[in-house]
This record gives sequence, C-alpha cells and structure tokens, in this order.
Amino acid sequence: MRKHIAVFVISTLLVLLSFYAVNAIILEQQKNKQLEISNTLLQYSEGLSHNVASALKRVTTRGCDDASLNEYRRLKLQSPYFGDVGFIQDDKVVCTADWGRMANPVPLPGELHKTPSGFILAQFHQKDFFIGNAAILNNVIIFTSRYAYDKFTPVTASYALSSTTKDFGRTFFTVNPESEKRSWMRSTLFTMTITQCSSRWDLCVLVKHNDAGLASLSLFIFILLTAVFYFIWISLSLFFFRLYEDRFSLEKTLIKAVKADMIGVHYQPIVRPADRKIVGVEVLSRWHDQRYVDISPELFIPLIEKFGYYERHYTNIIRKSLAEIADLAIKYQLIVSLNVGRVEIEGGNFSKILRRECLLNNIPLSLIKIELSEKAVAHDGTLGEFCKALKAIGVKISIDDFGVQNSNVARLANLDYDEIKVDKSLVDGISESYKKEIFVIFCDALLKLNKTLVFEGVENEEQYAFISARYPHSLIQGWYFSKSLSRSELEAMLNDSAVLPGGKSKGPGEGI
Repeated sequence: MRKHIAVFVISTLLVLLSFYAVNAIILEQQKNKQLEISNTLLQYSEGLSHNVASALKRVTTRGCDDASLNEYRRLKLQSPYFGDVGFIQDDKVVCTADWGRMANPVPLPGELHKTPSGFILAQFHQKDFFIGNAAILNNVIIFTSRYAYDKFTPVTASYALSSTTKDFGRTFFTVNPESEKRSWMRSTLFTMTITQCSSRWDLCVLVKHNDAGLASLSLFIFILLTAVFYFIWISLSLFFFRLYEDRFSLEKTLIKAVKADMIGVHYQPIVRPADRKIVGVEVLSRWHDQRYVDISPELFIPLIEKFGYYERHYTNIIRKSLAEIADLAIKYQLIVSLNVGRVEIEGGNFSKILRRECLLNNIPLSLIKIELSEKAVAHDGTLGEFCKALKAIGVKISIDDFGVQNSNVARLANLDYDEIKVDKSLVDGISESYKKEIFVIFCDALLKLNKTLVFEGVENEEQYAFISARYPHSLIQGWYFSKSLSRSELEAMLNDSAVLPGGKSKGPGEGI
C-alpha cells in the first residue's frame, strides 16, 4: 500500500513537472505569435499618431468661419483615421467639420494628457457628441475614428489589445475577447502580456493572451495529456521501484548467503601445454540463487566488500575450497591458486587462516599458490611483507592480471614471487599482427625474469598454438581447455585418461 501511495505521489509530481515543461514550450511558440501581433499593432499606432500629428501641424486656419470649416472638412476627408476635426476656444469645442458652428460648445474633458512633443490628448465620453480619443495642437482638435482599429477585430478573439501613453495614463484603444470564448482554465498563471513602446511617440501597445500555454488546449486534449503522462510516469516509477527492490532484495539475499556460507566455489583448470596435463586449479567464487540464478562475481563481490562481510566471505571460500579439493590436490599434486586483494593483504589474518585450513585438510602449503591482483593496489612495503611471509611458509606467489592496471616491471623487482599471469587482454591480441608483435616483445621481456608465465583467457586454437610453440614451458588457463568446473566435474576430468580436449567450441560471452 505504501509503495502504491509513493508511486502515485511521485508520478503526480512528475506529471506536474511535465505539464510545466509543456506549458513552457507552448508559451514559447505563442510568444512568437504575440510578438508579431504587438509589432503590427505598434507600427499601426505609430502610423496613426504620425498622421494625426502631421495633420495638426499642417492646419493654418484658426476659428469657425466658413473657410476654416471647409478646411476642417477637407482635412477630415483626407484620412479614414479621422472621425472629426474642430476648433477649441475657451477650453470648449466650438465648431467641427461635422457639427459646424455649435450652438452649445462642448467642454473639454477634465483630465488632459500633454505629450513630450507638445500635443494634448483628450478622451471624450459624451454619447450625444463623441466617444473616443482626440489630439489637440494650437486649439485645433482631431478626433480619432472609432473604427480606426477595426482591422484588429479578428485578432481580439484570442488576445486583449491596448494602445496607451507610456505612463499608461491615457488609453487610445482597448478591446478584450468575449467572455464566453475564454478558456475553461482561465487564470493569471496562464496569462501572458507583451508590452512594446514607441521610440518616437508617447505610445505603448499591450497584447495580452489570457488563455496562453496549457489554457489554450481543449479540455479533451488536457485530459488526454494527463492520462498519457500518468501512464508514462507510473510505469517508469514502478520500473525504478522494482529495480530498487530487486537491488535491495539482492543485497539482503547476498548477505544471508555469506552468513549461511552459501557462496559456492568452482575450479578453473591450469594446463601445461607440453602434455596437456592439468597441473593446477584457480579457485573462483560462484553464487547461484534460486531467484536471481547465477550472479556474476563482478557484481556480488563488490557488494560483499561494501557491506563489510568480505573477510568472512574469503574465509568461507578458503575453508570450503580446501576442504572440497584436498584429496584431489594431494592425489594429482595440483597447485591450488587463491586470489587475494587489498583486504587480505592489509588485514593481517590471511596467513593464519590459510595455515589453519591447510593443516585441517592435510594439504601441504607447497601446493598453495596466492594470486596477487594488480586491481587491488596495496602499498609496496605492505605487499612486500605479505609476499615474504607467505614465501617463508612455502606458499607460491603469482602476480595476477599482469599487463593491465598498475603493471610495473620495476615493482616486480621489489617482490618475492614465482610466476606471472599474463592478462587475457594481451592474449586476445595474438589474432592481430600489430598486437601480436607487442605481445611477443612484452612476454619475451618477462621470460628473462626466469619466472613461470601463465597465459590467461586462451580461447582458441590460434592462441594455443602460438603460445605453446613460442613458450613451451609456460602454463595455459582458459576456455580452450575447460570452463570453470564444480568439484565433481573436475574429478571426472582428472580421472579421464584421455588427453584434454583442445579445440571445442565455446559459447559466446563465456568466461571464467
């Protein structure tokens, strides 16, 4: 139940974030359209202001005589933007082109706006005279046509448009969408306003989209998007919860397996190519779980280290492997190789544990070989002391994975060891002429150290033939001869008097 609540809460948050992203994308697209409209409205308003200003400056007549009225009428007919043209005296409109000489002059509105360029703006609200905006200069007044902005009517279905002075104190034109056409999601959250002002005139335009972003979507599309987002995020949340649960469950199962000593061991044969005889085995950890089947050591060993159970793990592996293989090791004089890393090298208990288990199983220490992995770097002084202590009790030392990580010939000079294991990555290069030359130079140099060479990861006839011909006294380990084996499989192979198979087909991706 808690899992389902957590999935729902997380999915809801992710759905909201998704809608936020979609809203931002839609807004960006709508912003471009809105900028286009505001630019058009600004240019139009500037043109209208220019026409009015130019006309006012051109008027030469003053008064209400017949010649002046005729001039006003002519001026009005010159532009469809002009609703009327008149003359002001004593703060009253005393005559216009349409009304002629007025019996009852109309007072100017109480609030007038003076622009930086000297024009006076007025707004009339008298139904029996005029409703709209007017501009005044030298007592001549031009009334702006109420139809001047009709060309923007189609745009106002989605946008609210305004044209004002820069201080927003005087509005020349404004129109809003019809309320019944507004979105079902009307909110200030989905309102986007773009304001642009003229560099020449005391003029700004505002274009407001009250149904921007998600609000521009239909209810059906919004519900569909909600369903899609919930489906996606619930699916992904469940998937990641499952991964987490599996990992957490895997970790718990692994710790139980270590505590219950359920990590098994296999044995990788090490073969002498001269007679194809098994002369040793490398002990490998193997974990088979009913739920997770076979788990790679590359996954579970780091987890064991992470949770602090590695010493217990390697103690179990030493005890179990030596107990299982003791009779075979003694009978066939097999060298048993055990891998060690930083924990064993620096822990201080490894030698004691090894000696105890060898004594309990009657295995001579001379049949034990310790492989020092270069992937587990230890301080040279500590590593040297570790090697000396083991050599003192008759244990053989092998340098594992040589050729990668921290390979250093100078470092070898400071260690007491018996063999060098050449890493699989170098053996793989035998099939390529350039890499083969590097391989030969590298291995010939190692051969001069008078140590046994063990070639890891030999998987095909070409690799085997080349190594056995050039380095006949070396040892070979890899799938060319055998995969890692259980104790019973190893015994069956040792009891078989036939020569070991040399060229059997291997499955893709197989490894030790």
